[in-house]
Amino acid sequence: MEDSSESGAKPRRKRRWWPFVKWTLFVAVLYFVGKRAVALWQSSPPTELHVDVRWLIPAAALYLIGWLPSVWFWRALLGRIDQHIGWRHAIRAYYVGHMGKYIPGKALVLVIRGALVEQAGANPVLGGLTAAYETLVSMAAGLAIAVGLAPLVIGGGLWQQMPTAVQGLREQTLLVPIIVAVATFASTPFSAWLFTRVGRKALGRDPNAPPTPAITAGLVTQGVLITSVGWMFHGLSLGCTLRAISSGPLDLTQFPIWLASVALSTFSGFVILIAPGGLGVREWVLIEILKDQPAIGGDKAIVAAGLLRAVWFFSEIAAAGVLYWLRPRNLKTS
Repeated sequence: MEDSSESGAKPRRKRRWWPFVKWTLFVAVLYFVGKRAVALWQSSPPTELHVDVRWLIPAAALYLIGWLPSVWFWRALLGRIDQHIGWRHAIRAYYVGHMGKYIPGKALVLVIRGALVEQAGANPVLGGLTAAYETLVSMAAGLAIAVGLAPLVIGGGLWQQMPTAVQGLREQTLLVPIIVAVATFASTPFSAWLFTRVGRKALGRDPNAPPTPAITAGLVTQGVLITSVGWMFHGLSLGCTLRAISSGPLDLTQFPIWLASVALSTFSGFVILIAPGGLGVREWVLIEILKDQPAIGGDKAIVAAGLLRAVWFFSEIAAAGVLYWLRPRNLKTS
């Protein structure tokens, strides 16, 4: 039989070394992304770039507005399980919670949102669980959008590297979105069942928590649809950022490219847990998609990725700071 002191030492060793491993991997990701960006910049033809900061203001506003559909869905999930909070409480908890994603692992987002809804009278465990449900649905909607638009945005070089059976899908600009949409909505009953099961198991460990009604497939479907609207605002945010380094009017014919680029790059940054806020990963995916677009190219792709990171990061800090200090009057103080 294994000695209890040895079994207890293993988790302690893991806690000691795991942060070092995470940060080492994160630095490695940044190094390779930076190396790729430098090589791409050097290989791009020299062009004169300027930044019209006036377009960065609507880019920031559109980004923040793009999270409101997710707030609606999170609040609807809370209401479904009898945790009713006002819009001001939900918005405050959601936007302040964004700060947690800049810690590797990103789980602090759920902790912050759970703690803030507790101040509004909701159960913090349920607040964190429903925040996790909302995040998963939102990211699934983003992935579905990116895959559905893939035939329109992926460059020919990448398609040629794929299997022959997959290459044929490039010409099916309507078939691929239809297949993705059907698969997404067909999976909502399973998602609803899984959310309900996980929630009830978690509440089983909390004797003070109320009974949990089932999360329905209809509610999950609403979540997919409403968060898809949020992705559209994020796509427009990228469009404004690209316009800031270009000339001429905002070309809305490029919207599918903006939308797919934002959705896929954000999803990629989300699933790589070692990257705080998807830093490095999101930029790499965004650059790789944008560089193959005739109207953009490598140099603009690099600048746009950096500008988009700055615009989104500082708008999140500003929104979180303002909303945190503007406490609704009916918040609990203890």
